[in-house]
Amino acid sequence: MVCISVREKPPSVPPPEPEPEPENLHEKYIDYCFERIRKVRLVKQVIVMNEYGHPVRSTIENMAEAITTAGLYASLKDKASYYLKTIDANDDFLMLRIKTRNNEAIISTDPDHGLLYITVQVPE
Repeated sequence: MVCISVREKPPSVPPPEPEPEPENLHEKYIDYCFERIRKVRLVKQVIVMNEYGHPVRSTIENMAEAITTAGLYASLKDKASYYLKTIDANDDFLMLRIKTRNNEAIISTDPDHGLLYITVQVPE
């Protein structure tokens, strides 16, 4: 009588764990908007600021430079918004476009989520 040993198959390698998702919907929304803007063909820089004026996402590597840049653009937005309120108190600031020979900066707001988007791109 011949005894044949049947080996069990080794357990399969578990699939890699997916990257942890952001804990809340607000973070997912910020990530989605940031990536969507960043993938536009002519965009050079993107900064997303929260309602407190802090950059939460940025394509600028140096955080000190990102904070300084965001502050300067936010200051322009505040000045334009203030002036528009003196003209018409019921009007809301939506977007400011600044165009130079080499670049174009667009400052836009998302009042529903308390975000400010700053995009620097090459003008067409």
